[in-house]
Amino acid sequence: SAAGSAAAGSAALHTKGGAPPQKLIRIPAGPATLGSTDAFGWDNEFPARTVAVPAFEMQRLNVTNAAYLEYMNETGAPAPHFWNLEDDRWFWRGMFELVPLPLDWPVYATHDQAAAYARWAGGRLPAEAEYNLAAEGTPLVGNFDFARLDPVPAGSISGSVSRWGAYDLVGNGWEWTSTVFEGFPGFKPMRSYPQYSTDFFDGQHYVLKGASPVTAREMVRISLRNWFRPNYPYLYATFRCVF
Repeated sequence: SAAGSAAAGSAALHTKGGAPPQKLIRIPAGPATLGSTDAFGWDNEFPARTVAVPAFEMQRLNVTNAAYLEYMNETGAPAPHFWNLEDDRWFWRGMFELVPLPLDWPVYATHDQAAAYARWAGGRLPAEAEYNLAAEGTPLVGNFDFARLDPVPAGSISGSVSRWGAYDLVGNGWEWTSTVFEGFPGFKPMRSYPQYSTDFFDGQHYVLKGASPVTAREMVRISLRNWFRPNYPYLYATFRCVF
């Protein structure tokens, strides 16, 4: 069964010397919960609702620096903000130092860059509902809460696998979606800070899911909705493609 396969693959995938192989996993059609069913949450998480999501295929790992470098070499696309070229060698612009570009880390890119890569790969970015369906029931285990300020290799965190076999849906980088940020039907701004979300319901921000290495543990939940403009370059945000 799909659940059995995921359980069998719950150990870390990473092997020293390179990124694990990218594979597609099938997410069967089903209902996805959008928003929070708990008492706590930001106003844009309410009211929760259930939507039907058709079956789709998703990459089990985030797109890595190695995969993005291949795309750059083939298309001439510009490098992400966190890359730095010195003496014809790529380096990662870390929190405190430059390090030789780790090819097995997830790439951090803008929404525009992620969407362009996905088109080149013959796919697209997942919708928020597709992410939620894929991540439903995923243990809140990952690279977040400031334990490490930079990424870790894709697929290297034991216990981070979803029921369908996707790794790192929580932590190691926010995940871009194709969903424009807006309120759910029945949205009501919170009284204490009515502009918290509504100022960004302008059709120019996209929803991100998951968490990054510098996301506090208290903010980590499947229902959480982050959002940024599609060309914002400084965000610890990665992506994976769906087909």
